[in-house]
Amino acid sequence: MNDSAPEARPARRNRLIVAAIGRCGLLALLAVLSPVQGYAAEAGIDVPMRRDRATSQQPLSTQSSGGLLEATEVVRREIGILRSELGANDFPAQAESHQDRTPIHVYVKALEVMSKVAALQRRLGVPVGEVRSLPLSDVSADEAMGAVQDILDGIDAIKKQLVIDASVEVAATSDGPRMLAVAYRNLADASLLIDWLVGRELTLQAVFQSLMAAVEDINLIATRVQVPLNGELPEVSDQRNLINVAQQAMRAAYKVANLQTGLGMDASAVPTLTMVRVSPTEIHDLIGILRAELVRIKGHLGINVPTDDVPAAGFGQDSADLFAQMLLVVRHLDQLVVSARSQ
Repeated sequence: MNDSAPEARPARRNRLIVAAIGRCGLLALLAVLSPVQGYAAEAGIDVPMRRDRATSQQPLSTQSSGGLLEATEVVRREIGILRSELGANDFPAQAESHQDRTPIHVYVKALEVMSKVAALQRRLGVPVGEVRSLPLSDVSADEAMGAVQDILDGIDAIKKQLVIDASVEVAATSDGPRMLAVAYRNLADASLLIDWLVGRELTLQAVFQSLMAAVEDINLIATRVQVPLNGELPEVSDQRNLINVAQQAMRAAYKVANLQTGLGMDASAVPTLTMVRVSPTEIHDLIGILRAELVRIKGHLGINVPTDDVPAAGFGQDSADLFAQMLLVVRHLDQLVVSARSQ
């Protein structure tokens, strides 16, 4: 039948109306999605889009390490969703397991992960969430949960901006002595998983920056207990590698535990590290644990001076320079241990 026939005209008119509505709907959809594509283009990332807006991550509350473990598991899986949506194709190493972790260790590791989430927000043009500072003393499980919740809020902001509707569910866990150690491991894995999304792994410059912040805390402690420290860097050869640096970081962990005992504190367990393949990430992790222990000592001594982030500019970036700074930290801790034992 010819469309020009009278009986065909209503049907043809209906088809034209449907087509017009379809074009309008498509234009409206493009108008909504174009800002997201613009942010992704600026970042140089091909972002797969989803039709539905992401569901807001509900805050997780806890009165126990079991609840904290649940929250960190959500963090790890949510970063897995972002990796899938953004096409991550790397194979990051698994984090080391450290036993007998406490809320302050989880808190410090959460700050590391949140700093990377903030870097990803900047890369994608998403409003950047605030990264907390190190606390002035030890923290509770609820305070550690607050730092983890910051990460979930930051990821949720990214998912909303990119219109990612996938979400995760994690079964509730029972409390137990190893829960905090597993929570710490979840965040350590999450930190490694997000590196590809941020566009870079940790550098020696970032490790230096964290170590120099630890040096500032050691100086504050020395001032409080009235121990003069010799700040002259030891001379080292250029043959020092990252394994040598990690060995000194482990020495520092033993020294700080001895210092805690000398000050009448409950000493934390020394972290573990397999000295096979050592990267800046592993060393940064050990320094983060050291900083957490120094926070405990500062709180014990009533030092209420915060440690600001130390600017990275001007620090050396090779393993020999890092080794020298770490060796100096060990020597300073030795001086503090000797003083604490003589009191």
